Amino acid sequence: MQSMDLGVTVTSLPEQHVGTPLRLMSWNLFVGGTINGQEKTGENLNQMIDYMNEVDPDVLFVIEGYGSGQKILDGLNAGRPAGQRFTGVQLTRPEDYSANGDNLWLYTKLEVEKVYPRYADADITSFNLGGARLGLPNGKHVHAFSTWTWHEISANWDVHEAVVQNLYGRPRTKTDEQLLDDDRYRRVAMGKAILEKALPSFIGDDDAPVLMGGDLNAWPYLDWTEQFAGARGHAGLVLPWPLTKMFADSGFVDTFRHANPDAGRHPGRTWSSQSGFRSAPGRIDYIFTRGEDVRVLGSRIDDRRLPRHQGSALDQAYPFYSDHSAVVTDVVIRGEGTGPDRPTVADEPEDAPGVWPAPPEGTPVPPAELTATATTFRPGVGDPARAVDGDAFTDYHSDVAPLPHYITVDLGRVRKLSAVRFQPTLAYDMNGTVERGVVQVSDDGTTFTDVAQVEWPRMSAPNDVDMKGASARYLRLRVNYGMGGASALAEIIPYELS
Repeated sequence: MQSMDLGVTVTSLPEQHVGTPLRLMSWNLFVGGTINGQEKTGENLNQMIDYMNEVDPDVLFVIEGYGSGQKILDGLNAGRPAGQRFTGVQLTRPEDYSANGDNLWLYTKLEVEKVYPRYADADITSFNLGGARLGLPNGKHVHAFSTWTWHEISANWDVHEAVVQNLYGRPRTKTDEQLLDDDRYRRVAMGKAILEKALPSFIGDDDAPVLMGGDLNAWPYLDWTEQFAGARGHAGLVLPWPLTKMFADSGFVDTFRHANPDAGRHPGRTWSSQSGFRSAPGRIDYIFTRGEDVRVLGSRIDDRRLPRHQGSALDQAYPFYSDHSAVVTDVVIRGEGTGPDRPTVADEPEDAPGVWPAPPEGTPVPPAELTATATTFRPGVGDPARAVDGDAFTDYHSDVAPLPHYITVDLGRVRKLSAVRFQPTLAYDMNGTVERGVVQVSDDGTTFTDVAQVEWPRMSAPNDVDMKGASARYLRLRVNYGMGGASALAEIIPYELS
């Protein structure tokens, strides 16, 4: 990349006139940190609050507070000195509660100058939007809003299915236009109400910066342009998603994509660390900014528990504290102020070239020459033979049995192996997707030698293991952990050296 000298240095700016740094965080807490009520000890919520304190946002946009709002506020403020304490604002009013209770909250270290009144019309209520005017240390202010739009008829399933169908040359269930119609079911109407009616009623003609965080349940149009049709998990699709385009047309900046313009290297998956990221990168959670005085410095996606929270049974089942990733963005509001006072957040790039991983080196062993057995399987619907039948749309799936599980492939004769490709299930339900295990080989089917320990993501893309020329007749995968305590595979494809 060619470097460019713009002739601007920090020292060329007036002293004390860089601006006010703000760390913004947006997060759907999955029923108040209870993992949809499945985690009843309170430990996940405690760890969630610990993680929030680690991020240390200045403004925190919360979705699905659902009864945990006050405990979160108490946890954020525990041990904090005066001047660094949070104010918590419950934005969803009681008349708009769902069966789970309140939804939207806003937490901030800034002064809350005004909480905006409840807005409701035919399309949205305070369950979908709420906010406040926040005072800056230099006497200016910003407008901050938490938001949520409708979740049903989501593109999460449909795009995964379309990507898989494109990759494998199968007929499409939905056309591109039908995929875009997913947004038009309630979400576009909600977006119009937010952008054209609710926000103007709160802000009027005030040109102060607007900060907004939330879960739109809608995909980012910037990620699905022609430029990224060949990115991993896009499978040639070009999809101008209407809801997020409406936000851009209204002057809002998608801060994650602004800070990380390459959607191939920075897919920004926020759905879902719990149920699986599947084939297509689902980014449905956002931090938006609007205003000439807002400068985006950096943005990242967090989808893994802090190291001190890893290694437990809770971590094994739920790698993150919620089913949504968190979005963290650093900005500066131009004006009086010394500018950034801590390292800027940055997203880790993914090294995943190409629409789908290229096959490993070697010659695939024909399925007709392979047989498979397993220590546990679902008769009729999860037979191990399905893992070696050459059809990526049939799955081996374990029955309910204690881990570890073993699936063994008889190669028909001794072969010198270059690699093995393990294809996870291509179904939307990723139950059983293998996360940790050991690849082993044997000459007699009784005594096995370890070749590689594996740790794989909750994704649909194949996982390749370098066999380093190992000679064996039998190939075995010991599954130490799979999603939901099960094990499942679409295909095991051995490659042999010529």
